[in-house]
Amino acid sequence: METIRGTVQRLIYKNTNDSYCVFLLTDYNEERLVCTAKQEAPKEGDELEIKGRYVEHKKYGPQFEVHQLERLKPDTIFGARQYLANLQIRGFGEKSIEKVIEYFGMNVVELLKEADPVEILEVPGLRKSVKEELYNTLRGEGILVDINAFLEGAGLSSRWSRKLYTLYGAAAIDVLKDNPFRLMDLDSAITFSMADTLRGALQISPDDPRRLEAALLTVLKGVTDNGHCCYPVDELIRQVYERLDGYADEIASQIEELLEYGQLVSTNYEGVIYIYLPELYNAEASGAYLTQQIMAEGAAFSFDITGFIKRFEANQDISLGTAQKKAIEMALENKVSLITGGPGTGKTTIVKALVEAFQQTEQNRIALCAPTGRAAKRLTEATGYEATTIHRLLMPVEGSHGYDFSKNEDNLLEADVIIVDEASMLNVQLYYSLMAAIPEFSYVIIVGDVDQLPPIGAGFILRDLIESDMIPYTRLDTIFRQNEGNRIVDNAHEINDGHMPVLEEAGEFTFIPVNTIHDMMGQIVSIYEQELAHVEDELDVQIISPMRRGSAGSNTISKVIQQRLNPQEKVNEVKANGMTFRVGDKVIQVQNNYDLEVFNGEIGVVYAISKNYVFIRFTDKEVTVPLEDMDSIMLAYAITVHKSQGSEYGTVIIPFIPPYANMLQRNLLYTAVTRAKNKVILIGTKGAIKRAVDTQVGEERYTLFKERLQGLV
Repeated sequence: METIRGTVQRLIYKNTNDSYCVFLLTDYNEERLVCTAKQEAPKEGDELEIKGRYVEHKKYGPQFEVHQLERLKPDTIFGARQYLANLQIRGFGEKSIEKVIEYFGMNVVELLKEADPVEILEVPGLRKSVKEELYNTLRGEGILVDINAFLEGAGLSSRWSRKLYTLYGAAAIDVLKDNPFRLMDLDSAITFSMADTLRGALQISPDDPRRLEAALLTVLKGVTDNGHCCYPVDELIRQVYERLDGYADEIASQIEELLEYGQLVSTNYEGVIYIYLPELYNAEASGAYLTQQIMAEGAAFSFDITGFIKRFEANQDISLGTAQKKAIEMALENKVSLITGGPGTGKTTIVKALVEAFQQTEQNRIALCAPTGRAAKRLTEATGYEATTIHRLLMPVEGSHGYDFSKNEDNLLEADVIIVDEASMLNVQLYYSLMAAIPEFSYVIIVGDVDQLPPIGAGFILRDLIESDMIPYTRLDTIFRQNEGNRIVDNAHEINDGHMPVLEEAGEFTFIPVNTIHDMMGQIVSIYEQELAHVEDELDVQIISPMRRGSAGSNTISKVIQQRLNPQEKVNEVKANGMTFRVGDKVIQVQNNYDLEVFNGEIGVVYAISKNYVFIRFTDKEVTVPLEDMDSIMLAYAITVHKSQGSEYGTVIIPFIPPYANMLQRNLLYTAVTRAKNKVILIGTKGAIKRAVDTQVGEERYTLFKERLQGLV
């Protein structure tokens, strides 16, 4: 690597989380360099020593790729002024800086180089709070240099230095020397292997208990990514063994120790020991227990169900099917009940009937909810009764980023009836959070399509509730939706039954054959543009892709659509999350943001951009998003099938070609098709569709929720 010293002339770019920057540096030979660094951006006027190498960027030409960056202390009075100004301390402006310079004179240069510049607290004429902030900042800058050197000496980026200092202060290096895996506490982007690199640099033994514990917890914290609540102990040992390349006996001993101290929890079922993180164990066990408690209460009123059904049929001018009537009776006679069925089988009609029925009883405080905003909006439109998302119903605790809600076992919902739609999306943690907030006297009615994709997160609540045979349920299989969208409904059921959909007819279900990704992209762009011309709300047309990454993934499709429909012109734009966002872009929230009350899967449109904020119109609200929160926003001209779950769109465009490979699955195609209300446009090959129809993936998830409901655990 080459070493260069110079002055930052201009900051060209930095991303929203300040982990990547581009700046212009003038070296001591007056030559200018464009520098890139994967760390906190320097400030204009900073004197730097950088180490790295020259590279040739395909688009931007020669650049200096910075691997190590050190902010140099000044050697002149002028440099000291600039250095103090760049600290950007509130209340410490030009006049205050001059007071410091006048007090110390040339000695200020040496003061700024001291590790503990306590004399700065003696400067007269400055507010005490400003002097204390100045002292802490100067002391921190010195410590940052040491942290930078410590990380870089271990072969790691110094981009994490400031976070380390913020979290641990002057003790940061000692903390990491004591346990290098504390590095992972800083950011989810810091992997086990990165912390393990530091462990190696510190010459800590590879069988050290701290390493074993970190590997165990890393594997278990990823358990929900695969849909599991727990792992059999042998499977857990195997995964950790592969990560560490050995030490099976030591791993087993470490598991026993973590169980003893309560950092892990175990359950023995049929001779197999299952290992949980405490929060997942609590969600699974308590969710099952609370369900049993509500079921045990028994019905609270008598009601002429037969008479009500006759009146409802007359008022709605419909004739309910046998299964629909059974579902209504079941929900009114049992404290907890389930209704499952595919599209067009009358689930929403049943919900509407139940709302009317309960309104005629003393149990008339009704809460309708669904996992997504679009599903809640659709439920409101279908029933005429206001519905909300589950998150809004439970009221997330401000500043929380998990399943921490204001409505809980100590602050119950004020509702006699809770009806949950799109329940296939319920994971074990969200289900537990909901059940914990429901009074024991309430009725709980769970509605969903069990044949759709399983939820994101741990467990498969709807399937387990049904398969437990402990909860009364009705499976609807008669199709009632005959007037609108009939071909969509018929084809959805054909797919779900393992048969090829009818592709030869036009109308509400259209198939467009393509052979290459290039042809697919061309058709998608053209069709998307055409369909937008026929809707009032652009959010009513959605491209749904089987996968996110790759040349045919939703990310690539979104960027292609953006380039065609919303190219760069004289408009404001912002870069975040590896994407460029412009006014007019369709976007999706990909992580719950409880502070803004915007939740995973909500789609909106950017309607304005300012220096520090992006303004987005979502389905039911307008939100002002700080730039630092844009990392949880992505372009959404195309989204994945998983992200579309729980939502409904007027027109759905589905690319389905062989390169999607292992994602060509029956439940994925079925879920995508059932997102459409009026029109499905399937773009791809018959071979890819046939492969999906023939591929039924039985997704096994390690969970004992069903067994707990059955009283077997």
